[in-house]
Amino acid sequence: MRGLERSAAFWLRAYPPAWREQRGAEVTALLLDLAPDGARRLDARTALGLLRGGIAARCRQTPPLRYYLPYRLFDLRVPAQYREWVRRDICSPGNVRRNLMGRAWLLLLPLYSTAVTQDPRGFLSMWTVFGVMAVAMSLSVRSDAGERRRLQHHARPAPGGPRTLGEFVWVRTSRVRIAAEPGSRVLVLLLAAGALAWSAAAVVAPSRTGVVPCPGQGQCFELVAEDRESSTLLVAVLAGALLAGVILAAAVARRLARRLPDRPGQPARHLVGLPPRAGVAIALWTGLIATEALAEATGAWVLSLSAVAAPACLVLLPSAVVLWARATPDTAFVDLRHVAWTGRPVEVDRYDTELVPALVQEAR
Repeated sequence: MRGLERSAAFWLRAYPPAWREQRGAEVTALLLDLAPDGARRLDARTALGLLRGGIAARCRQTPPLRYYLPYRLFDLRVPAQYREWVRRDICSPGNVRRNLMGRAWLLLLPLYSTAVTQDPRGFLSMWTVFGVMAVAMSLSVRSDAGERRRLQHHARPAPGGPRTLGEFVWVRTSRVRIAAEPGSRVLVLLLAAGALAWSAAAVVAPSRTGVVPCPGQGQCFELVAEDRESSTLLVAVLAGALLAGVILAAAVARRLARRLPDRPGQPARHLVGLPPRAGVAIALWTGLIATEALAEATGAWVLSLSAVAAPACLVLLPSAVVLWARATPDTAFVDLRHVAWTGRPVEVDRYDTELVPALVQEAR
């Protein structure tokens, strides 16, 4: 590629990718024809014109701010006229970066906690959590299954509406379900890591945020030093949570024994294992749990997350073990979860839909 072509390609990047795919080659050829002989780059006027036109094209295709911000920050649906833009946003290469930037507000809580403690150890914990969370989120949003779920959520056609989206069309396909054994194994692993880490943090945390009487102001939040009585009470709460979890697991086992043998056939489903990068994502989320628990146990973070998360994990862990024990090769994890949570029979899956290019549909 000559210098003039590289210059034209650089300034054309101001336009949306879909626009460049359709008109990029034509505009580049026109710019090369209009450029003076021997030119190695576009002149300033042409470059600024391309930049201005590209920004205008992006603004025309991007939803208004009242729709764009809820979509980017909270992943909410946009009106139907912008769903083609959503499809390009989800399927384009910059999907990971845009998702991480949109979810950055989730990191405000550890940042605020670190600022409140004014402890230099908190900054190390904060940046550790930042790194682990960023990588874990990137792995989750970049997976093919994650992109397919987001497309189903944002661009699924309305009942009775058109089944086309730009040059793509929705087709019927079998529903993908995670098999019961790998799904329940991951659940047990994460709950066990949370139960161990947060239980230790809840017992040994030197201080936490608590409500204390303030002179002339009623009640306010201050740092409350942990004493032996508080630690003893937390141990009793954790033991009670584990006992409640065992009782709940017995009820879950009865539900599974009564409902699972009569599950219907599933012609609209196919079972899959965990995605290839699931092991890395699980390790990162386990590291995130351990890092948060360590920061709370050492006093670097003044949070009471372990006081809530540890009992929750202890209540759910025995039931997860029961799910793992009852998993069979022809059972989906969603079936175990449905029966354990509701006690109702397994439901028959309906066919799913998938977005494919219209030419592929015509070839079929």
